[in-house]
Amino acid sequence: MKILFLTAYFPPEIGAAQTRTHELAARLVKMGHTVHMLTTFPNYPSGVVPPEWRGKFLWHGTDTGINLHRVWSYATPNRGFLKRILGHFSFAFLACLVAPFLPSVDVVIVESHPLFNGIAGSFISLFKRARNVLNVSDLWPQSAIEMGVLKNRLIIRIAEAVEMFSYRRASLILAMAQGIRKAIIDDGIDASKVKLFLNAVDYDLFRPTGGGPEIRRKIGVADHEFVVLYAGTIGLAHGLKTILDSAALCLEAGKSRIRFVLAGDGAEKILLQSEVSRRKLTNVLFIDPVPKRDLPSLLDASDAILVCLRKLKVFEGVVPTKILEGMSCGKPILGAVAGEAAGLVRAAEAGVCVGPENPQGMCDAILGLMGDPQECALMGQRGREYIQLHFCRDRRASELQSWLESTGAPPAAGASLSVASQNEEG
Repeated sequence: MKILFLTAYFPPEIGAAQTRTHELAARLVKMGHTVHMLTTFPNYPSGVVPPEWRGKFLWHGTDTGINLHRVWSYATPNRGFLKRILGHFSFAFLACLVAPFLPSVDVVIVESHPLFNGIAGSFISLFKRARNVLNVSDLWPQSAIEMGVLKNRLIIRIAEAVEMFSYRRASLILAMAQGIRKAIIDDGIDASKVKLFLNAVDYDLFRPTGGGPEIRRKIGVADHEFVVLYAGTIGLAHGLKTILDSAALCLEAGKSRIRFVLAGDGAEKILLQSEVSRRKLTNVLFIDPVPKRDLPSLLDASDAILVCLRKLKVFEGVVPTKILEGMSCGKPILGAVAGEAAGLVRAAEAGVCVGPENPQGMCDAILGLMGDPQECALMGQRGREYIQLHFCRDRRASELQSWLESTGAPPAAGASLSVASQNEEG
């Protein structure tokens, strides 16, 4: 089978969507399929294109057997609504221009966020007479509306129309969480074509490494400190001010042994760093994001993995990848989350969930974990076993292959097929 992925996010960028797409594509290559990747030049989340990629409009290469095609787009930091929309639109538009010159394919798999990708995917699949697989990674524009980022009623109506166009053009939708699947069906989409396609993790990569002590020395954390790690995008969706409030409560309680480490980048990082300085939160440490290959060692250096989301209904139906990665590395999860994410942690008995935006609950939970190292170890062990049983990427790739093969031959011109995927934050 010949497959084309369409995504604005791809390594060497760091993030859940980038990792998920790369690993799924690489596994499909190993399964004998020919895979093409149409993306843009690396720039997320800073909006800065590395020097080696500048001045290029179109570039072709390979990556782990994937035929990689990069096209120019307007690069902008992951902040500021209008500029981000312009960046998203430019990628979708230019992808439509260059895709006809790429080799013929049987299937187009589209990352639905950004939203314009759904339109681009429909055009490309129609032009190439290919099935269109729409990977819905977010309930957009619903999440943007609930976060207060999108307020203009006209723009909201347009965004909702684009969303529904993408869903209706789909003959198959894969939803990476129950909440996403339910919301799509509630929008009037035929339930028989909406499949649950849960997120997953590379179980062999994300494992206890034994490299924790060395990493702790490198980032300046003492052996006796209890490290609570947040590793991922530092953005609007995560409500990370809760971490600062909890850090302040820990200091007030005289628990200076607790160290909060935030590893990543994003729109909120500078603001949070300023807040840490203003409040003199000496127990909070920011470090740069690390490449995927180094992330397991960073997770191994922690005593607990912190996962946060804002207290919004839309986030009750998502499962952040960082939960799966932390569990796979055998670390207890401290979840400032609700809904499906909290349900997963509790089902696996792999950590403690205190609900979103609850700094006192977070502080109390950390004290409980710190006071019971034996239970922490058991939580980590149970979490890793749960990931092996339910969330391996190899299993997800096999599921996707089965669904694609079951749809039969490529459709005639005018027909379309689509698939949906999960939220990312990251």
